[in-house]
Amino acid sequence: MRVPAVLSCLALAAGALLVASPASATRPPLTCGSTVTVSTSLRADLTCPGPEPALTLAAGVNLNLAGHTLRGPGSRLGIAVPVAGDVTVRNGTLTGWGVGIQTVGSDDGGASGTVTVQNVTFDGNGTGLDASGDLAAGRYGKSHVVTRSAFTHNSRGVLAGWWTNVDVSRTRLADNGTAVVLDSSSLTLTDSVVERNTDGITLIEAGVTAQRTKFYDNGRALALRFMSGATVADSLFKRNDVAAEGIGYVTSFTLTGNTFADNTTAVSFDESQGTLTGNTFRANGAGFVSWTPPEEGATVLQDNVFRLNGDGIRIEQGDGRTSLGGNTANSNTGWGIYAPGVVDLGGNTARGNGSSPQCVGVVCATRPS
Repeated sequence: MRVPAVLSCLALAAGALLVASPASATRPPLTCGSTVTVSTSLRADLTCPGPEPALTLAAGVNLNLAGHTLRGPGSRLGIAVPVAGDVTVRNGTLTGWGVGIQTVGSDDGGASGTVTVQNVTFDGNGTGLDASGDLAAGRYGKSHVVTRSAFTHNSRGVLAGWWTNVDVSRTRLADNGTAVVLDSSSLTLTDSVVERNTDGITLIEAGVTAQRTKFYDNGRALALRFMSGATVADSLFKRNDVAAEGIGYVTSFTLTGNTFADNTTAVSFDESQGTLTGNTFRANGAGFVSWTPPEEGATVLQDNVFRLNGDGIRIEQGDGRTSLGGNTANSNTGWGIYAPGVVDLGGNTARGNGSSPQCVGVVCATRPS
């Protein structure tokens, strides 16, 4: 008597599943010009000659490109994200766009949320990620987090302006015109690679904090202009034309524990200032060069090692606000330490350099007997 009852229950359950299946059917595939209001995945590569933007994301949407490519006509906007709310774009490629991803609309002081970009390749675009946004949308609170991604062969990899915050980690920025352009904004760069760009990171009235990042084979790897600041630690600058350059009123560096190797010029200050502590300069055309002192601020070089460069330390105009202490400059082909007019903090050494005397402007320790 109980067997028929069990069979009846199973039949009812199977019927319920059949009835439910139409309601849970897969959503229709994304098409060019779609507004995406629920989290979804791209099912195949999608090429969009128009309209613009190709896809518009609503707040709260997670767009999984699922390994596919969203391809543009060589111009226009690929993905538009909202001024307010969180969105995520992950796991795919954006190529052929004037701008790959951009916040669209005016914030009217109401920008919020985070644009998260994860495991996305931006290749061959005008600008990969425009964190400034259309009409400077998002400038008062929209954050951008980029991780495990790549920016390659773009005119600009990342553009950030108008009080925008961008956090980039475990990301490769290679073969771009300029990898990152910052204007009145801030960047945190961690565990990343910046290589073979015409210019790496360019700042105007902006700030960058970089850690454990490698800068290879760029024109200017890190360039500061007018009221910009950079804090860089435990990073490697190699084979750049200029590794770190500051030009203009109150540009400031804090460089700690970095290695500068095989650059044409490692660090160049012109009306710039900063603190260099515990860095290694090896086989550069010039190690540290200061041309014109800043109108304000001070520079301190402490406990750095300069070896096998052209000039180790060369300061053209000491102004009494530049200080040297504990630096070692050995076996450079030009000057070891040339720093007239600086403050001598003591403990500097220079031996085996091509130009004599070994130290100018500071008293170098004698060779131990």
